[in-house]
Amino acid sequence: MSGGKLSHLKLIEDLSREIRRHRELYYNRAPEISDLEFDALEEKLRSLDPNHPVLAEVGASVTPARKSSVDLSVAGLPTKRHKIPMGSLEKITEDRLDDWGKKAGPLFLVQEKLDGISLEIEYERGHMIDAITRGDGFTGEVVTHNAVHFQHVRSDLGEAFTGSVRGEVILRKSVFDAHFAGEDFANPRNTVSGTVRKKHGDLGLSQHLEMFFYDVIAEGQQFATESEKMDFLEHGLKLRLAITYRAVTLDRVRAIYVDYLGDANRPGDRLRLDYEIDGLVLRADSMARQQELGTLRNRPRFAMAYKFPSLGRETLLRDVEWTLGIGGRVTPVARVEPVQVGGVTVSNATLHNADYIGALGLRKGDLVLVERKGDVIPQIVRVVESRGGEEPPLPLACPVCGAPLELAGKYFRCPSPDCPGKPYGDLMRYVRVMEIDSLGEKWVQVLFDQGLVADPADLYSITVEQLVKLDRMGETLAMKITRNIAESKSPTLEKFVAALNIPEFSSQRVQLLIQAGYNTLDRLQSATVEDLSSVKGFGEILAEKAVSGLKARGDRIERLLAAGVTIREPETRVEITGPFSGKTFCFTGTIHRTDPTTGKSYTRKQMEGFVANNGGRPLSEVTAKLDFLVMADPLSKSSKAEKARKLGTRIVSEEEFFTMIGAPKAGSVPGLGGN
Repeated sequence: MSGGKLSHLKLIEDLSREIRRHRELYYNRAPEISDLEFDALEEKLRSLDPNHPVLAEVGASVTPARKSSVDLSVAGLPTKRHKIPMGSLEKITEDRLDDWGKKAGPLFLVQEKLDGISLEIEYERGHMIDAITRGDGFTGEVVTHNAVHFQHVRSDLGEAFTGSVRGEVILRKSVFDAHFAGEDFANPRNTVSGTVRKKHGDLGLSQHLEMFFYDVIAEGQQFATESEKMDFLEHGLKLRLAITYRAVTLDRVRAIYVDYLGDANRPGDRLRLDYEIDGLVLRADSMARQQELGTLRNRPRFAMAYKFPSLGRETLLRDVEWTLGIGGRVTPVARVEPVQVGGVTVSNATLHNADYIGALGLRKGDLVLVERKGDVIPQIVRVVESRGGEEPPLPLACPVCGAPLELAGKYFRCPSPDCPGKPYGDLMRYVRVMEIDSLGEKWVQVLFDQGLVADPADLYSITVEQLVKLDRMGETLAMKITRNIAESKSPTLEKFVAALNIPEFSSQRVQLLIQAGYNTLDRLQSATVEDLSSVKGFGEILAEKAVSGLKARGDRIERLLAAGVTIREPETRVEITGPFSGKTFCFTGTIHRTDPTTGKSYTRKQMEGFVANNGGRPLSEVTAKLDFLVMADPLSKSSKAEKARKLGTRIVSEEEFFTMIGAPKAGSVPGLGGN
């Protein structure tokens, strides 16, 4: 074999190996390259070997715990084959759209291409059986224990549906900023990927995720169109859809795409979204047409990904500076030659941490590609051309106070409690967690530099008169800022503690403590390391940080309370005696018993009211503290029912529930009160 042939084969082998590696990173860890760069790798392989098997692969391989190549916190999940393979989509470009449209049209279903994690949920007679990740398209990991907690997921559909539904699990940008940013989560998608696949689950994380549905396979049921299928998902199964445009023409498809993309005169709709999308999904509306087109290399020919162009531009890296940020972290910022990226002039870009710089192989003077992550935050995604310059040096001391830095995981942190740069980070953390709109980084910096605010408590003494004296601050904005500050005076305990900027003490970790009974500020401040280390999700190290952090923030807490901040603590429940005294109840599935005053089925809230008004306590989940699980079918195989059986919890029907109160089998329900 000639040297040229060997070189050609080696190039193909190297490319295929690199594509598989980046798929694994994208689906199971955190991506190292942009979607645009990954597409370029696939196109290069396609040009060299159009029938290479790696081009027919979708998703990433799933491996048992003993062979897992992913983080141990998410490894070792059981696997299960999909009933019908979960393929991925070919990407379509404008020059191919008309040709494809003639084959797949004349009408199309259009949905936002959500940037999250795909799941299939299997149901049997209306009860959720399993939730399975995409995996390699044929076999995925079973993540039912996490999926039951996602918003919009229904464990019991209340009707005899057998089949599977598919959707995308996402995390909103605002929720990421409020609960996850700065807690070793790189971005919303990375957070979703890690949370969905956690082996032992984490309610504090899972409850923030949302699932939006886009497909259904129903046993014994056929659909004539995609639009009809979406109606069944939305109105029949009562599941939340991804944003959907039904039965539209190809011209309308283009118009929708332009609306999302925007132009030089108008920002695109995608920039206004609180979640990330990277394009649109187009499907032939006719199911008969879908059957005709079939699939090719495990990808449907009747559906396409109409992706948005990259918002990336090339520019020169001038320098790398280390800055003190929220939580005392010292992070690298790239200073680049100013360049227009997505209509915004970018001169600074994030580099995350030292590991990220090393992975890029970054040097001063390099030609780099800058993209706006989530169409908002500029970041360097790769080196286009290395110019052989100096490697950015690692920081040795805090750039503000000069204290020697500590290495905490991937990040450098300033350990000095007296660092003069930390108050700004504390302010920004407080403003972000409290969601004080109109008060962005720029204005916080101005208030800080002008001496108007040195501590979060100072925010509550700012007046409109003080603000309007600032350069470029109008009266309307000043009034809006002071009003928004005032509206933050009554936070929940979770939000108040998370806003104190205690390192590694995020909102979801505060929730864990609240759920464990530390649901007042006094209880939290009185807790010992021994107390908190016994809470699920807290080890001794984290408990020590929480206790010492609360103690160190004692003065700040006092100043905030003195400034008029009032924590909304749980209401004191008036003890009511009755048939359910000392007992706990959880309701699951559709309620069939009819309210005689309205002729409609009782609501979940009414049922929980019956419990409370008869001395009992309603719970939302099946736990070891639950006494009764109430459901229409006590023989159900739903996840809640199975968990109740394992715990020895008594399962009762609706009729048994009402009989326990002394209500007749039908008609009125005397003495229940309700809400």
